[in-house]
Amino acid sequence: MLDAESFSAGRKDAAMSDSQTKDAIKGVFSTQTKGVVGFGSTKRKVKQHIYVFVEEEPDGSLCVRELNKHYVPVGQARWISKDVLLKDFLPEPDVYLNKVIPAMRQVEESVEKADDHRANGELISAEFEYKNALRLDEEHIRGTFGLGLTYLARGETDNADIVFRRVVGLDGAFAEEHKHLFNEFGIRLRKNAMYAQALKFYNRAAKLATREDEHLLYNIARTYFEKGQVKQAKRLLDKALAANPDFAEARDFIDVLERGGVPDRAADSGGLAPDPEDTEDPELDDLAP
Repeated sequence: MLDAESFSAGRKDAAMSDSQTKDAIKGVFSTQTKGVVGFGSTKRKVKQHIYVFVEEEPDGSLCVRELNKHYVPVGQARWISKDVLLKDFLPEPDVYLNKVIPAMRQVEESVEKADDHRANGELISAEFEYKNALRLDEEHIRGTFGLGLTYLARGETDNADIVFRRVVGLDGAFAEEHKHLFNEFGIRLRKNAMYAQALKFYNRAAKLATREDEHLLYNIARTYFEKGQVKQAKRLLDKALAANPDFAEARDFIDVLERGGVPDRAADSGGLAPDPEDTEDPELDDLAP
């Protein structure tokens, strides 16, 4: 049990003050869980000591994630009240300062180095740094996308497919803050003729979107077109125009299709610069109206 005075002191020692929100909680806490292991005569009760990373949201709720064995916050977030934190958790300032902060910093530095290597075409070095980051945090979004993009740039579709399967299982990969990365990843899948993967990837993004995104619909249409399914492509473009009647790229694409021509392969959508390098999935039927 933790009294209010001890909690305040622990919070201060743990360096939980956020620079933008005075006295916002941010740090590591510990709690104990009880469980049972074994069967019959070997059955016994055990207590497990768990470290969690706690960060206060702008609305005052507390976001909690467990630490992995490398002391990096991972997994599904859950939210608790300050009363629950005060009652069931103890502050762990030493763990936060000496374990968590260095581990999180190392992950970000590795990903930044990897991004720089990939931008410079140094793909072997990029792979090495992305893997360094993912050893510490296997769910790191930028690191996972970056590794997949590195494999696609090298034409290693088997390895890219392994990363693709990991990405589609991460809801956070399709958050607005990662939109540039997931657009780039989908486009690269298509340009490597991984059409089924590209469509499944875009379908996952569409299901998680809060509204119909005309750029996403446009890129799905391009994928169907390159699979030779022109009718489905046209229907997706119509949906994109319904979502945004001023979407010039979709209208131009439809005009080209109606003339029987072939659209510019570089003209992907989603706010991305054109890329200088230039099996049907039954789960995707709902995307083609």
